[in-house]
Amino acid sequence: MEMIQVKQNGEAYSIEPVKGKSLLATAFEQQIPLDYKCQKGNCTRCKVELLNGQESVNKPTPKEHEQIESELEHGYRLACQTVPMK
Repeated sequence: MEMIQVKQNGEAYSIEPVKGKSLLATAFEQQIPLDYKCQKGNCTRCKVELLNGQESVNKPTPKEHEQIESELEHGYRLACQTVPMK
C-alpha cells in the first residue's frame, strides 16, 4: 500500500497506512506529530488536507459532514475519522 501524504498546519507528513486503523492512530504509532485532542471527531483539531490516497480510504463519515462539510470537497478530512480500506 502506498504512503498517504497529509498536510496539517503547513507541514506535510507521510503516513504508512494500516487497513482498518485511523490515520490519527497510525500517525501516533509512527511518531508523526499530528495535532489532535478528542479523537472522536468533535474538536476538528486533527483536520488534515489529504494530498493523496483519497481512493484508498473510507468515504467521509457523518461526523465529518457535520464538522467540516464545506472543506470535504477541498480534500480535507479528520484524521481520527479517516480509515484506509485497502
